[in-house]
Amino acid sequence: MTATPANRKVDALLWLAGGKSNREAAEAAGVTAGTVAAWKRQPTFAAELAAVKALYEERPQDGRAIVDRLQEAKERLSPLTPKVVAGGTFRVRVNIPAGASARQREQLAARAIARGLRAVREAES
Repeated sequence: MTATPANRKVDALLWLAGGKSNREAAEAAGVTAGTVAAWKRQPTFAAELAAVKALYEERPQDGRAIVDRLQEAKERLSPLTPKVVAGGTFRVRVNIPAGASARQREQLAARAIARGLRAVREAES
């Protein structure tokens, strides 16, 4: 797989679901073991790992099902991308941590909008 964050996470998911250690998964994904440990603490990653692990344990010989499930995981683990809607406007989704101040919320929203604008411009070119 390529070195995008979502692909690295999917690489780690596959190794972890197969019973490998954080270190082995990290080597396969091209990240540190600490990064894999941090991913495992994220609710979305943890849920994807549990689902892939359950499928792997249930049907270890069904490679197609595992690959399909990993593709679904990749989509859920990918950074949020803007969705262009009618009239040339777009929607972005902003993850705001609990306890964020009003200033932090504004900064996170501004960054998400800027990323969305860049993505829309790239898609148009």
